Amino acid sequence: MPIFEAHNISMRLPDGRWLFEEINIQLERGDVLALRGPSGVGKTTLLKCLAELIPYNEGYSVLHGKKPAEYGIPEWRSRVMYVPQRPATHPGCPMDLFKAVKKFSSQKHKAKLGNPITIGMNWELSESHFYEKWSNLSGGEMQRCSLAIAIALAPDILLLDEPTSALDPQAVSLVEKTLKGKTCIWITHDPQQEQRVATRTLKMTRQRAPTPLDSDEESQGIQEQDDRPISITMDV
Repeated sequence: MPIFEAHNISMRLPDGRWLFEEINIQLERGDVLALRGPSGVGKTTLLKCLAELIPYNEGYSVLHGKKPAEYGIPEWRSRVMYVPQRPATHPGCPMDLFKAVKKFSSQKHKAKLGNPITIGMNWELSESHFYEKWSNLSGGEMQRCSLAIAIALAPDILLLDEPTSALDPQAVSLVEKTLKGKTCIWITHDPQQEQRVATRTLKMTRQRAPTPLDSDEESQGIQEQDDRPISITMDV
């Protein structure tokens, strides 16, 4: 039985055009849905919609048969957790962030949290990385620390925006091994990674040639230059 479902999720841009329309997703426990598509097609925006981080126009999601409003939005976001490709630079160190977030009331329902340091040490990080200021970490170190924190917070669903884009092949392999068995929606531009990790695939394809106005920053107002919605195909 699916533990997560998204029904007819649709996002309209400010000028009235559709960024994407009628996206349907079903995830069983342990599924990894690879989300593929060209830059500017709305992949990052879709993840943020599923996490209830930004509003969308139509559709709804359910987790264990309950809608976001039944959990409350803070708890929903703790259960359906978005992990950005480029982590924000937070004050202090990664462990400061983890210790702060695990005290949030939205985390109280979780019986047991993990240890991000233990997770990170499996990815060629040391304990000292988690006590280093965020601003002193490299892009790959920040990416791994952020992902380790997300996993340690034990969400039901991980929404991963290119989680290994800043990593070398050895670190990529180690992260993929840890994520095996987690329930994820995973944006990747790497067909070989898709083959390694995905149990199913959602392909978002534009119905026109890209233009110079296209950008990865869909959520910052860059608009599609076509009245038609993107087409959606899902391979199981």
